[in-house]
Formats: sequence, C-alpha cells, structure tokens
Amino acid sequence: MKIAILTNAYPYQPGEQFMEDEIAFWAGNPVAEVTLLPAVAAGEPRPLPAGIAVDLGMAGGSRLARLRCVLRAAGSQVFRRELAYLWGSRKLRVATALRAILHTSKVLEQQQRLERYARTHGRIDVAYCYWNETQSYAALRARAAGAVRKVVSRLHGFDLYEARREHAYMPLKRQFIGCFDTLFALSREARTYLEATYGAPAGNTRISPLGVPLTGALSAASPPGFLHLVSVSSCLPVKRLDRIVEALHLLARRHAQARITWTHIGGGPQLAEIAQLAQTRLGGLSNVAFEFLGDLPNQVVKHYYLGTPVDVFVNTSESEGMPVSVMEAMSAGVPAVAPDVGGVSDLVSDECGALLAASPGSGEIADAIARVALGGEKDALRLHARRVIEARFCAGRNYPAFIAGVLAIGAAPA
Repeated sequence: MKIAILTNAYPYQPGEQFMEDEIAFWAGNPVAEVTLLPAVAAGEPRPLPAGIAVDLGMAGGSRLARLRCVLRAAGSQVFRRELAYLWGSRKLRVATALRAILHTSKVLEQQQRLERYARTHGRIDVAYCYWNETQSYAALRARAAGAVRKVVSRLHGFDLYEARREHAYMPLKRQFIGCFDTLFALSREARTYLEATYGAPAGNTRISPLGVPLTGALSAASPPGFLHLVSVSSCLPVKRLDRIVEALHLLARRHAQARITWTHIGGGPQLAEIAQLAQTRLGGLSNVAFEFLGDLPNQVVKHYYLGTPVDVFVNTSESEGMPVSVMEAMSAGVPAVAPDVGGVSDLVSDECGALLAASPGSGEIADAIARVALGGEKDALRLHARRVIEARFCAGRNYPAFIAGVLAIGAAPA
C-alpha cells in the first residue's frame, strides 16, 4: 500500500523530532510502502530506517511559480470562501486577508506538486498528513483530482488551537475540516475542541496519542539536600518560561537548605531574554544554579535523563497538545509539574506529579515543585510517572495501533 507521509521538514531539520520514534514502526510494517514528502528540505537529513523513501517533489520551488500560485489564489473559490468567513466572523483585516491568500496559494502549489508526484509514482493510497495545515488541504484537493485515495491527518497543538495564532485565526481550516477520511486527535480534550470549534464530524475523529519508547533504565534521584529540575521547550512566549524563573526565586527562598539546579533544553527567539531574566532574578541566590543547553537532538535529550539525576520536569506552557517532552521525562521515572491545558490532564495528575491550574502563578508552581521533589511521596510519584507511560503512552503499543488504523482506512473502499 502506497503511503505518503506529508511533513513540514522531517527528515530534515528543524522540529518534528517525535517522528523519529514513529517512523521505525512504519519501516517495520510489511504492508506499507512509505515515502516522506517534506515541504521544506534544507541541510542534511536525519538518519532513516531501511525501507523509508524520501521524495523532495513538494520542497523548494521558484519565486515565479509561487507568484503564479498567489495570482491563482486571488481568483480562487477557496479564497472567496475564506473572505466570506472572515467577514462573517468579524476577523476580516488586512493581515488576516493576506494570511488567507498566502495559505490558499500554498494549498494550490502543494496540490500541483502532489499530483505531479502521483503521476510519476502512481496513485497514493493514503496521504498521511502529520500536521493539519496547508499540506493536508492540498492532499484533499489532490484526492478530488484522483491522485490520492484517502487522506488522514493528525492534529497537535499549533495546528489545532486558534488562540495560538495571530488574531485567533486558523486559515482555511473550517473549509476543509469535514472532508478528511479520518482525523486523529491526541486527547479527548483535543477531539472535543476540534468538533466544537471547527465543526469536525464526530464520526471522522479518533483519539490516537503519540508515544515514547520505554527506557530500560530510569533516571536517578538527586542525593538528599539537592534538587534538579529540567524543562524542555522552545523559548517562546507561549511557553511562559518566565514563570519558572519566578517560581524558582520563591522556591530558593522558602527552602534555603536545598541546593537547586535548573536545566533548560531548547532554543528559540526568547532564549537570551530568559537567560538574562534568570541571571537577574536567580544569579544572586547562593543555593540556585541554572544552565541553558540550547537545542539538543532528541536522542541526546532522552539519554540525558539516564545519565543525570533529575527530580522533576516542569512545564508552564499556555497551550499544549499532548507534550511528548513530558512523556519522555515520565518514561524515565521523572514526575512532571504542568498546567491543565490541552490534553495535559490525560498525562499528568497528582499521582505522578502535579497538575497545575491552567494559568498558575509562581507560588503555585513553587509549591508543586516542592511537594513533588522534596515531599515524602517523591519515590511513589517517580514510580507512578513511569507506570502512566507504560499504560497509555508506550510507543510500542500506540504507534502500531495507529498504523494499523491508517492501513485499514487505506484498504477500505473509496
């Protein structure tokens, strides 16, 4: 069965590191003939398992070709429908109209490229879109043209929650959301949001969480009197890393006897700003140390937990889908402190860490870190963190089940 996996860049950088776990299960399936079709391809690709092909037919393109697609988009029915939606929802502004025409042009361009790929390599049985974005809409239009039989799509966070977009506007989604053969949400909350916000048909949505490999060993706890907390995320406003800084300021003053270390993994536009805030707020405290390791490969992050004692993982994000970074820490037996946003409540609870309010203050975060990492139940929390991953977020169970579902969709009559 011909499976085309449409990604933003994978196997190229940046991002989509969690495909590295999933792709191994695609490679091991004898029914699937898998080709990755990234929209962006720059630099050296990441290693792939045997049997996984890459085609760059959807990447690159000349400025002239893009200009032609913009001109086509301006007169297209897709764009006219989007303008009507923007007008009716009172979101019509110059900025939103420009985003609408840009996204429409990308859909038209990617549709052309996908149809060209199918003419060369044969009709695609299933186009699996890792993101519910322009590539997925292009695949739907290519299906209507006969180049694709079935189209399925995952939804994560940035491609689901409107609040994360400028002007709370998700271009084109309402036009296409009802056309997919199946939509795979990461959590119950995500499926509910998808149906309530965009009108996705309930019969076309399924819950399919991501998963992480179970480590053979677990992270060690710090010696008595020491506390090591880790956060992993891009340095963006939505991640609210300043709240970690302020929580640590409180924690250090309340627990002056504890030697506290904070390690943040991840780069991004706010890295220097957050590092400076940490220096200002924490640099004068004798019992606090901090380090910013920047972007690290996914495998390096996984091994970090096994080679370094970690007592608690902290997430303070304003919006999440189902954070794999939290799963990876919990897989190594590290309890998590995280806010009740997106699908986090399906992953984190007071039995395996601390589920915070959706918008926690620094005091709440500090109290949660102290309870999880310094309290009398810390050993039980570490044990339960691992058990949650074993029961619900194991890659060895979730990805084969997801792949079997996709292949069943591809085998069904059109």
